[in-house]
Amino acid sequence: MVFKRRMNRTLQLLLSDLSDRAVANASQWRAGLGAFVETGLPPVPSDLVIATMNGVMGDALAERKSRLAQRMAFSSGMQPLSLDPLTLASQLPQPQARIVVCIHGWCMNDSQWQRKPHDHGRNLVKFGYTPVYLRYNTGRHISSNGEDFALLLEQLIAAWPCPVQEIVMIAHSMGGLVSRSACFYAAKHQVSWINQLSTLVTLGTPHNGAPLAKLASWAETRIAAVPYLQSVANLTRLRSAGSKDLSLGTICHSDWQREPPPVYPLRPPLPDGVACYAVASCLSKDTQDERNRRIGDGLVPVSSALGEGSEQQLAVGFPSPNQCVLGSVNHMGLLTHPLVSRKIEQWVLANSL
Repeated sequence: MVFKRRMNRTLQLLLSDLSDRAVANASQWRAGLGAFVETGLPPVPSDLVIATMNGVMGDALAERKSRLAQRMAFSSGMQPLSLDPLTLASQLPQPQARIVVCIHGWCMNDSQWQRKPHDHGRNLVKFGYTPVYLRYNTGRHISSNGEDFALLLEQLIAAWPCPVQEIVMIAHSMGGLVSRSACFYAAKHQVSWINQLSTLVTLGTPHNGAPLAKLASWAETRIAAVPYLQSVANLTRLRSAGSKDLSLGTICHSDWQREPPPVYPLRPPLPDGVACYAVASCLSKDTQDERNRRIGDGLVPVSSALGEGSEQQLAVGFPSPNQCVLGSVNHMGLLTHPLVSRKIEQWVLANSL
């Protein structure tokens, strides 16, 4: 028994020492990476590089006020949009009373809506909508982005060159969580644009969380549960706040501010009076096969993209007629697939104000 206790103590000290070194090395690595992205990258790195860096460590970049931290703003797809009424009017020669806001996903930015060369937002111009694209730092907490989005959109609507009659949101991946969070905080702050919001469409959004992020979260929880591995748990916390929130589909401040965080996050209801739709997809053609549905679009299972409920968790609440599951479409394919485009057209026009 004494020998066993000594062995356990020796093992604990050894692991602690290794962990301290690993954490120090990891901290040095992150600090070195931070220095590198500040000085080692070109003076004007590509948008793709910046978007990826923000997804991986955007919270740290924002904290150090890095030049590479992706700041929240709207664009027309061609240029950043001003919130000054006179400047905005000069940027939009033909503004419409109907606006479609496109919200990108994790490690992406507003310029990546145009692919091959389709653009779900610009596709609605022919129906009298002006597309606007949100850019945000995907490494920040989803709820922080959601609340900022709610307040920034209010400023944009106030500066819009003509009275806004209708707002549509099209959101891909993490963008759907940011949009739902924005609706939640819009109600809390009693901003006016929520009354003009007619339609919300989410494409491949991990409403129940993303499996890859869940695996990292599971590892963090398991390590933290073992007393002599406590210091090792620091290694798993190097992920950005945004990627951690993806593990459960967290959209409210209270979920990540609580310690320990809840196993299942709050599920605010979908915005009242807004037609909400969810699109999911499978890599395989057979969308009824259970295995195919678990794999989903390669990143998000069908059940998560539809926000389905379980014994432990309430469903997000998308009505059955407002759900769509497509076959042979991957996660990024949701941005270009013609069936997705037609569904968006159908839904938006059915609810047009």
